[in-house]
Amino acid sequence: MKMQGLKRAGLRLGLATAGAVIAMTAAAMAEPVVLRYNQWFPTGHWSQTEGLYPWFAEIEAATEGRVKVEPSAKPIAPPNRNYQAVVDGVADLAWGPHGYTPGVFPLTEMVELPFITEDAGKSSVAFWRLWENFFAPTGMQGDVVTLAMHVTSGGNIHMRETGVESLADLKAQKIRVPTPTVGRVLKDVGAVPVSGSLGELREMLSRGIIDGTAISDELVTGFKVEQYVKHVTRIPGGLYSNAAFVIVNKAKWEKISEADRAAILKLSGETLSEKMGALWHKHDLIAREAIKAELGDAYRDASPAFLAELKAAFQPAEVAWLEQAAKLGIDGGGALNFYRAELARSGGN
Repeated sequence: MKMQGLKRAGLRLGLATAGAVIAMTAAAMAEPVVLRYNQWFPTGHWSQTEGLYPWFAEIEAATEGRVKVEPSAKPIAPPNRNYQAVVDGVADLAWGPHGYTPGVFPLTEMVELPFITEDAGKSSVAFWRLWENFFAPTGMQGDVVTLAMHVTSGGNIHMRETGVESLADLKAQKIRVPTPTVGRVLKDVGAVPVSGSLGELREMLSRGIIDGTAISDELVTGFKVEQYVKHVTRIPGGLYSNAAFVIVNKAKWEKISEADRAAILKLSGETLSEKMGALWHKHDLIAREAIKAELGDAYRDASPAFLAELKAAFQPAEVAWLEQAAKLGIDGGGALNFYRAELARSGGN
């Protein structure tokens, strides 16, 4: 009897131990995968509050809490290290423009060419499809998982003191440039291109470090620098557009279950790309009306003569992109025609 009691006690202990192990294993399995988002952009900006943050919430809901995105309390990496931070695993997830790392993403310079971004939402759909059909097969961004590719609204010319109605008006003017292409063209026409992030824009304008900036209307109001802008020349279709990515670290992505990855992808890709672009378009139109109301006649559309000058000035940029695309094994003409056809089909241009 004594031996049987010992056996029963041992069995109970064994079952209790096994139960504890199972419980611990289940708890470990239930631990959510947390994606650290590099929060370098202002937390109150609509691109975050209306765009990315709701998407983060959708991810958590779709995965029933198994995947969560946590914005960093302060930037994990500056904008020009945003992409590399995800590659290195310093951050798990990032959003930002390709143009902050000049020369690293030459293919995206195609969608940054002027006069082709009337509606950033429709252009972003075209950009995602272009990415899938032409850019991704080259291995571009192959060191991360790409969840969205979108464009921002077209940029205009915003000046502190003097209006711009021709290329001659840009000579010797110090202009902050958002993309390498705009920088090269402005330099060729006699302007002085100045690099600088959006975070530096207020200081650059307020201190007169620059005479003006190529920027979308929304970013002027979004970064609250409209008091330093006294003249705007609107370029239909934009003097440029920014290409932007949403990416996640490969190793962290693999820690997410296949089912949850599928759920996240359903919320991403073309859907997220269009959402981000459409938000840009919506807020750019709001900002345009606000700035026009403030500046009156000092907010002007570029004249046909000025547009002709700009188109001639930017023509070599398109040729240079086609040559670069060929070096990377891309049918540049085919890619450009594909993009324009997608825009025409959607009414985006």
